[in-house]
Amino acid sequence: MDHASYQLSGFVDGVWHPEDLVELPGTSWIIVSCMRSADHAGGLFKVDTARPSHATELHWAPAAQQARLGPDVFDPHGIAVWRLADDAFELLVVDHGGGEAIDRLVLELDAEGPFVAAGERLVQPPRTSANAVAHLPDGCFVMTSMFDPTDRELLSRFARAEPTGQVWRWSQANGWSRFGDQPMSGANGIAVSHDGFVIVCEWAARRIWRLDRDGRAVTSAAMDFLPDNLRWTADRRLLLAGQSTRPEVLFGCEARGDRCPLAFRVGRLDPVSLAFESLITMDEAGAAAEGFGGATGAMLVGEQIWVGSFTGQRIGVFSPRSS
Repeated sequence: MDHASYQLSGFVDGVWHPEDLVELPGTSWIIVSCMRSADHAGGLFKVDTARPSHATELHWAPAAQQARLGPDVFDPHGIAVWRLADDAFELLVVDHGGGEAIDRLVLELDAEGPFVAAGERLVQPPRTSANAVAHLPDGCFVMTSMFDPTDRELLSRFARAEPTGQVWRWSQANGWSRFGDQPMSGANGIAVSHDGFVIVCEWAARRIWRLDRDGRAVTSAAMDFLPDNLRWTADRRLLLAGQSTRPEVLFGCEARGDRCPLAFRVGRLDPVSLAFESLITMDEAGAAAEGFGGATGAMLVGEQIWVGSFTGQRIGVFSPRSS
C-alpha cells in the first residue's frame, strides 16, 4: 500500500463477494449486495453502523418473493436506494439470477432493522446484462448494460476497449428505452446528480463520462485504472473504486479458475470536472498481505471509507491516516 490518506483499519465480516453498498438515508443501516459464488447463493445483507462488526441477511416477507425467481437462484449485483417515507425505501437490485432483471424492492423498518416487504421483477431488454442502476429525479431510473451476454468475443472486445454496451432508462409509462446513444466498453458504475446529469464509468476503456438529461455526452475523463462503482458523499462529490489490472484478465477470473488480480484504487471524483483525487491505493503485494483486495465500490461512513469487493468474504474498513 502506498502513502495514500486512508489505511485499512478493520473489516465487516459475514458477507461474501460484497460487490455494492448503499446507505438507507436517515438511518444507521447499510445494505450490501453479495453476488452469487460457487460456495454461496446471492443475498442482500444489512449492517448497523452503530454495531458494524458483522452483517446479517435481510429477511424477505412472503409478499416480496415475487420480486425474484427464488432464493437459490437470486444473484444481486449493483444496487440503489430511494427514500419513500420515514420507514420505507425503494431498493433497485441488478439481478442475474435466472435471467437479467431489475428487482424493484420495498424495504421497511421494524425492531430488527430493514427487511424486504414487497417488490416486483422488471425483466431487462434482450441482449443486455446490467451492472449498476441509479434513480432519476423524476422517479424513473437508469441502468448500465455492461455487455451482450450472447457475445462470444466479449473478452477480446474488452481488451481492445471496443463498445459492448450502453445506458438504458426505465419509466413506469414507457418501460425500457435507450438513454442517449453513447456506446461504451463495459458500461459499469452509474450515478445521477441532483440536477439530473448522469455520471457513468466506462470500465474497460478506463474512462468516466458525464451525460446530460437526455443521455448526450457532455465531457469525459481518462482514468489509470478500471473504474467500477460510484457512490455520492454528503458534499455532492463521488467516491469511485476500481481495479488496477487489464479487463480481460479480471473479468470472469474466478469462473475460469484463474487467480484474480486484487490491486485497486479508491478516490474522490468531482462530478462536474471529473477530476480524480486518489485516497486509497493497494497493490498486489499489499492486498495479499492485508487479505483484502479487488475493490468494486466504496462509500463514506462517518470518517471511514467502507470498500466492497468482487471476491472474498468481508468489507474493508479504511480510516484516515494520522497526521
